[in-house]
Amino acid sequence: MSQLAEKPTIDNARPVEFTYSPDDYEVAMDPERAWMRLNQVSIPDHAAINDAQDPSVARAVSLLKSRLLRQTRQSAIKRLAITAPTQECSAQELCAHLALSLARQPDLKIMLFDFDLRDPKLSSYFGLASVSPIWSALAGTRREFDSSCLKVGHNLGLSLSTQPSENPAESLATLRALNLIDEIDRDFAPDLMLFNLPPVLSTEDAVSAAGLYDAALLVARADHTTRSQIDRTETLIAEQKPCIGVVLTHCRFVDDHATG
Repeated sequence: MSQLAEKPTIDNARPVEFTYSPDDYEVAMDPERAWMRLNQVSIPDHAAINDAQDPSVARAVSLLKSRLLRQTRQSAIKRLAITAPTQECSAQELCAHLALSLARQPDLKIMLFDFDLRDPKLSSYFGLASVSPIWSALAGTRREFDSSCLKVGHNLGLSLSTQPSENPAESLATLRALNLIDEIDRDFAPDLMLFNLPPVLSTEDAVSAAGLYDAALLVARADHTTRSQIDRTETLIAEQKPCIGVVLTHCRFVDDHATG
């Protein structure tokens, strides 16, 4: 009777080596396949973002998009934070409209992250609160991101949430958060990642998140924000990352031909 070969002990067993070919690597890292795994949704007609908008505002957002694309490409900026001095500046709304405007350019892939962890409202603004995850992507893993991120059309990813997170400033500043954003950037290869952040002068969150973004765009309200608030906000941001500009909302221009 033949003798069975002796089973190797743990001490002399060799570890199994896993390798894969360059073709396998292409499949694993294919951004197109990564985008296909996201949950496809449509923005409902009743969503606040679809409210009738002044044509002049739409033109202003389109102009901002063109200038922003030129500047981010020239400066190699891929991760842009959008924030404001105070809550009244409508930075969140501008961020949402800018993301949609960018996504109308079919050759671009855009990802929008709601990182206002204290008061996440973008899910409601897009009318997607019922299908959005409860917690921010920062509370999960890279694998869980695929099942929580929503996709509008073929090129707009929305990472939203509906409930405030605990310890938001700390969550935004962790190495774990940076690694997650790095992995999403690597796997999905978006042309631009937009981070909606809370106001700079209200909390420390926007400054704590500086490790996640390349540069910041400030939004100020012409009839509310003071010059002092803008200066203080620019200084706090500039200590961490470049501030590429200030956008004024709620401007009221007087027609040259207007009378009375």
